[in-house]
Amino acid sequence: MSIELQSPALHPLNALLAAMLEADTLPHAVLLEGATQARRRDAALALARALLCSGHAAAEEEDETSMFGGMSLFGDEPVEAPEAAAAPQALPCEQCLHCRKSAEGIHPDLQVLEGGAGARSFHIDAIRAMRRDACVLPNEADVKVYVLLDAQTMTPEAQNALLKLLEEPPDYVCLILTVPARRMLLQTVLSRSLVLSLGEAVEEPLDAEREAQVTQRARAVAQALYRPKSPYALLEATAPLEGDRDFMREVLPVLRRLLHGLLLKEPEAAPRLIALIEGVRGLETALERSANLNLLVTQLAAL
Repeated sequence: MSIELQSPALHPLNALLAAMLEADTLPHAVLLEGATQARRRDAALALARALLCSGHAAAEEEDETSMFGGMSLFGDEPVEAPEAAAAPQALPCEQCLHCRKSAEGIHPDLQVLEGGAGARSFHIDAIRAMRRDACVLPNEADVKVYVLLDAQTMTPEAQNALLKLLEEPPDYVCLILTVPARRMLLQTVLSRSLVLSLGEAVEEPLDAEREAQVTQRARAVAQALYRPKSPYALLEATAPLEGDRDFMREVLPVLRRLLHGLLLKEPEAAPRLIALIEGVRGLETALERSANLNLLVTQLAAL
């Protein structure tokens, strides 16, 4: 059966990817570059969902002929219907259980990983956890798909750790990476991936207001952790992070950098500041693993 991909996010790669899926020649690692950050994310998730899709759900109702083993209910000879040309199988079909679960973000065989706002916020611990998980067979689908968004934020150590999985991936594992431009990754990673372009990379201007909010919140948390003005300072500083995973993801790397700055200015406070820095790094790793957000905010306040 032929395969058809029609995702707007994957244009102009739909035909190429469909042909590779049909011929079962898609490699274990695909790198999507170019376009905007949002477009890259949508394209990666569209391909991931196509890989997990099992095809159209079986029809719930059958005609009389199929219900009675090919015989007419009234004893007449069954009339053979003319064979129709098989239509291409659209992926994802949006009907099967895999499609429904992946659309809701609850498919056990799909993991989406990403770093924070910092240039090196995608840490080695997240890659190590992914490698361990990749050794376990899929739960429900035929494949396990890992989407690594903004792979350029991986530290060199994280990229090198990823190589071990790229070199000897299990047959059922597929990795989909996104990056603005391929030059932002190590050549060793590129050489083991199928690099596909979504078009020219579009530089997205920074949201100055959002950046100011992140910096202000990070400074408030740093102050409350290191030199609290009142017993309730930590609760006040961390409260805006509750219920906003993206905000938390942006604040933690900035908070860690602020604490590093304090460490350089006040080396005599090294034990306390180093403990705080390591605590924040641990929270970043837990956030990458989709840990409970409110629990992480509580742990942040307890550092």
